[in-house]
Amino acid sequence: MKKLLVTLLVLALIAGAAFVYWKFLYSESPGDAFLRTASCAMLGDEAGFLDGFTDDSRPLMAGLLALARADDVRSSARHPYYYLVTENVEGVDVDGDRAVVKLRRMGDKAIGTRYDVALAKVGNSWKIDAFSFTGKEFAANRNR
Repeated sequence: MKKLLVTLLVLALIAGAAFVYWKFLYSESPGDAFLRTASCAMLGDEAGFLDGFTDDSRPLMAGLLALARADDVRSSARHPYYYLVTENVEGVDVDGDRAVVKLRRMGDKAIGTRYDVALAKVGNSWKIDAFSFTGKEFAANRNR
């Protein structure tokens, strides 16, 4: 009986330590935050996809998703998933609470097809700032 109680106590302590780590100590990198949002888009998780955006750009993306329901994701550059459904992260530049993720669409090997997505730190996580997205390399003076 004592062994069972000690085992349960140790398991409860391990579970509590894991909860504290993931809730308060773990900080996701900007590249991982982008990939999490892209994964939600690939899997069709619209709520998870919209959660990857800042609070002020989330209504814009929800509206764009509603307008683009009939468009093909792979061929329409107007679809919100078109630029974001990629896992080809070529680099990440972090400057305080702003980050720029350098991307290339799957299959694009041509020079000059790289583009940047700006992320902002919101609380303890990174969110995509849709208002800073240009579809090209990020320009520092366009970040509002």
